[in-house]
Amino acid sequence: MNLFNWLKKASKTARALGVYMPLSLSAGLRNNYESFAREGYAQNSVVHACIREIAEASAGVAWSLYRALPGGERVEVLEHPLLDLLRKPNPLQGRFEFIESFVAYLYLSGNAYVESVFGNHSAQHAGVPRELFVLRPDRITVLPDPINLVGGYEYRAGGQSIKFSTDQILHQKLFNPLDDWYGLSPVQVAALAVDKMNTGDQWNAALLKNAAAPSGALVAKQHLGDDQFKRLREEMQNHYQGALNAHKPLLLEGDLDWKEIGISPREMDWIEGVKLSGMQIAQIYNVPPELIGLQQATFQNRKEARKALYSEVALPALKRLRDALNNWLTPRFGEDLALDLDVDGIEALSEDRESLWNRANRSAFLTLNEKRALVGYGPVPEGETLLIHNSQRPLAASKETADDD
Repeated sequence: MNLFNWLKKASKTARALGVYMPLSLSAGLRNNYESFAREGYAQNSVVHACIREIAEASAGVAWSLYRALPGGERVEVLEHPLLDLLRKPNPLQGRFEFIESFVAYLYLSGNAYVESVFGNHSAQHAGVPRELFVLRPDRITVLPDPINLVGGYEYRAGGQSIKFSTDQILHQKLFNPLDDWYGLSPVQVAALAVDKMNTGDQWNAALLKNAAAPSGALVAKQHLGDDQFKRLREEMQNHYQGALNAHKPLLLEGDLDWKEIGISPREMDWIEGVKLSGMQIAQIYNVPPELIGLQQATFQNRKEARKALYSEVALPALKRLRDALNNWLTPRFGEDLALDLDVDGIEALSEDRESLWNRANRSAFLTLNEKRALVGYGPVPEGETLLIHNSQRPLAASKETADDD
C-alpha cells in the first residue's frame, strides 16, 4: 500500500466522519505497522540502512552498574544479578541482539516494548524479573486510564490476547505532539520520500527490463488482422523486451513505423530525485549520509560521521533507555543501584574522550574534584590520599616535587 496515499486517505476519512484527526490517524498507523515494516524497512534501502546503523551502534555500547554511597559518590558493581540479566535477557537473545531489536522497533514504529517475566524467587528476591523480552509493537495496545493515563497493555497474537500491568511492560516512545499514548514513527514522517524513492527504483528496474528505452508505439498505416496483431505482439515480447534484448535492432515489415512516446531518463532526472529522497530520509533519522552510501566517503569524513552517529543518535537513544530502566527495572534489585553507559569504551569517541582528559589534566585553576566531575567521576572525600598513574606516588608528594623543581 502506498504510504503517502494511505496517510492522505486516512486524513480524508477522518474529516468526513467528523473524527478528531490525531487520534484517528494514530490508531490507523498502529494498525498499519506492517506497511511501515514492509515498504520502509524491507523495501527501502535508506530506511533499512539508517535503522540498522542506529540499532547496531546502540547495541555495541557496554553497560555498567553502580551503587550509590553516602556523600554522592558511587562505586561500580562488577557482579550482580541485574548485570547477568542484561547479559542474557532471555534464552533466545544476548544483550547485543536484545538492545538491537529494541532500538530497531523504536525507530521503525516510534514505539518499543519490553516484557518482564517473573519466576519463582526466594523471599529476598521477590518481584525480581527472571527474563526480559522485546515485543512487536503492532501486537501491543495501550489501555487508557482516566486517572493514571495508562491502565495497562493488551498483547494480541494468533487470535489470542493477554493483558499486562504497567509493572510488567516497559513502553518507550518517540515524541509525538498529537498522541498521548503512542510515539511518532520516523517512517510516517518520511512517507512521501519513501514512496518517491521506492517508485524511482521500480521505474528504473522497469526501464532496464524494457531495454533501457522509453515506451513507444508501432503505428500501422493499414488495418491489422487479429492474427497479425497477435503475432506482432508476441514477437515484441519475446525478441525485443527485457535486459538480454537491450539495443537489439527492431525489424519492421510492411507499413509499420515506430513512434517513441514518453520522456527520457535524463528529462525525468529521476536519479537526482531518488538521491534527494534518500537524503531526506537520512535527515529525518539524523544519520550521516556518508555511512549509508549517499555521499562519497573518505577515511576522515567517515570517521567523523561515525562519531556523529554515536554522539547525536545512538547515545541519546541509549540514554532514553537507561533512564527508563533505572525507573522501571533497577529499583527492583535495590534502591541504591543505577545503570549507566560505558562511554569510555566507544572507540569512535576515544579521541574526544582523550582530549577531554588532557584539558582537565592541564587546567591549573580547577580543583581535583572539579576535574573528576569534568571527566565523569564522583568527588573524593577531603583528606583521602590518591595515587597518580605514572609514578603511583601520593598526589601530595608529587605536588611537592613539582614545587621544588
